[in-house]
Amino acid sequence: MLRRIASFARRFVLPNWRLMLLMIVTGLCAAAASGLGVPLLLRYVFPVVFPSADGEMPLLLQQVPMLQSCDRATLLLLACGSIPAVFVLRGFFLWLNAVTVTRTGLRILEMLRMEAFRHVQRLPLGFLEKHRKGDLLSRLVTDTQSVQTVLTNVANDLVKQPITTLCALAAFVVLLVQTGHAFLFLINLVFISLAVVPVMVFGKRIMIKAKRAQANMGELNALLQQNLETQREVRAYGLEQQQTDDFSRASEAYCRNVLKLVKYQKALVPVMETVTSLALAVLLVQGRLCGMDLTMFMAMAAALFFLFDSLKRAGQAFNNLNEAQGAMMRISEILDEPLTMLDPQEPKHFKQPLRGEIRFRGVSFAYDEASEPALRDVDLVIPAGQVVGLVGPSGAGKTTFASLIPRFYEVTEGAIELDGIDLREVSKHELREQIAFVGQQALLFAGTIRENIQLGSPSADERALMQAADAAAVTPFLAAQPQGMDTVLSDGGSGLSGGQRQRVAIARAFIKEAPVLILDEATASLDAESESEVQRALEELSQGRTTLIVAHRFSTIRHAQRILVFDAGRIIADGSHDELYAGCPLYRELYDRQGM
Repeated sequence: MLRRIASFARRFVLPNWRLMLLMIVTGLCAAAASGLGVPLLLRYVFPVVFPSADGEMPLLLQQVPMLQSCDRATLLLLACGSIPAVFVLRGFFLWLNAVTVTRTGLRILEMLRMEAFRHVQRLPLGFLEKHRKGDLLSRLVTDTQSVQTVLTNVANDLVKQPITTLCALAAFVVLLVQTGHAFLFLINLVFISLAVVPVMVFGKRIMIKAKRAQANMGELNALLQQNLETQREVRAYGLEQQQTDDFSRASEAYCRNVLKLVKYQKALVPVMETVTSLALAVLLVQGRLCGMDLTMFMAMAAALFFLFDSLKRAGQAFNNLNEAQGAMMRISEILDEPLTMLDPQEPKHFKQPLRGEIRFRGVSFAYDEASEPALRDVDLVIPAGQVVGLVGPSGAGKTTFASLIPRFYEVTEGAIELDGIDLREVSKHELREQIAFVGQQALLFAGTIRENIQLGSPSADERALMQAADAAAVTPFLAAQPQGMDTVLSDGGSGLSGGQRQRVAIARAFIKEAPVLILDEATASLDAESESEVQRALEELSQGRTTLIVAHRFSTIRHAQRILVFDAGRIIADGSHDELYAGCPLYRELYDRQGM
């Protein structure tokens, strides 16, 4: 546990050491004002305001030279003024400490979330595809919040509360010395020991229950996200009740684990309440038997209150520390995931202008070590500027083949070259600058239609933007939009039809003007009329560019100069349409099935 906390502290706390130092100093001042200032204030101020019958002040005050020359009225004024002074100082340091804790916490939270987010951006797609989106969302948002609480609030309490305890204990000892009742000190040492027991006993159980509750929250987020993303399918197949039952079970599991967690967390409360009341009862009995005056009793009672209250808060902080262990472990699973697709330290650069020749050298690929290869022993050259269609049954390896070129995945064996340079020898950013990609699903971002198209080339001017919109047949439906090109889209581009979203995505590829173009079922969502318009535009776009077209509809590869036929992860045939139709039974079967 300590090793993991130390690792997080080194990465996220030390860079903010100035704020942490200010947090500790203000916490110490507030602790001293609470644990030491208030009990001593009660002991030495009340006798001035309410003098005893003999009129004598406490011995400590008699030893202050300045007070010897003061008359009773001046002493009364000083005594009354010291009360708000101590509490104002205490309140100021508590406020400053709270503000500093919040500021430090937000800085650490931002650093933690950004590091986790950046790490996720660099992880292989295979890792992201194995984890549910809702669970990753929970780790990046909810779990990071829990860790931030530990690294600031808990760290603050684990400094401030022990100091408050020590100050209160010191005040109690000072007062005991004056009364001469050492017996009380020994009894309270026993009570302090009893207060620590539940913290030590329940710590590990709290950590286990907290991790389960956080996993349940991740499951809830995943179910909710899945439900919101599949509402059409849920309603079409009448799955509302099933989805509700699944969500209800996950919610009940979360509530059960949180309730168990709270039972262990709050076990400290009745113990501390019992111990505090016993300590005060013993003090009351001892004070009565020994003839303790009222001001001494009030001062010692205040010292005991701050002592056990700070112990309780420190125990709660320690419980929170154990609770956050689960969150730290879940975040560590992301941060510790190795980056397998790193850029080279001294990357090579493509010669410009890029020609676009693609070469596969003995390439095999499997999505994970346990699965069968999705591609096997691929050797081929795609000359610069060639338009290549990729066909085959579902799961044959077409999309996998195309996805390896922009390094969405890393090859398991062999190498892929672009203009003679191994893709692993250039930075991913430079590689992907040379490639325009349109996938099966047109995913648009929150923003305007203009902004979504300009993602392909942020520096493109209005003329280039409109040319891309015209080429992708976006212009015809813009007139029906309330603000034309500046119409705001929500996440995923809701408000546009599937075909309209696809055309915006195609316009994004047009405006990029990359020398390599990859179309993965790019016209799958278009109606016949739109497909005809976009197909003509795609044929124009592919001129002079190395183009790979993953095709289900054979009409989309009618202009292809070359067609690769995939089956079971292998390229089983390579040639023109006429050659393949005559010599490849699988190609002929797929082609005839579409009534071509």
